[in-house]
Amino acid sequence: MSTLTLDQTTTFDSLLSAGDVVQVMKDGKKLGVFLPAMPKPQGVPLPDFRARLRQTWGSRVFSEAEVKAMREAELEHCHG
Repeated sequence: MSTLTLDQTTTFDSLLSAGDVVQVMKDGKKLGVFLPAMPKPQGVPLPDFRARLRQTWGSRVFSEAEVKAMREAELEHCHG
């Protein structure tokens, strides 16, 4: 195995640091592949929060008094 320093190859450095795989090509043929030491983290898809709200509450709109009462009940439940 050969070792290269990255002092003059900042493009490779930035790509590998970002977790990207770098292919080395010459005349349209793949010569090799640089693999990052740590793979790129895979994102976790976020749930559809609006769909969850619609499923739970439908088209219900709460008054300020209802919201205040729910919040007070939440705080009482958590701290008491």
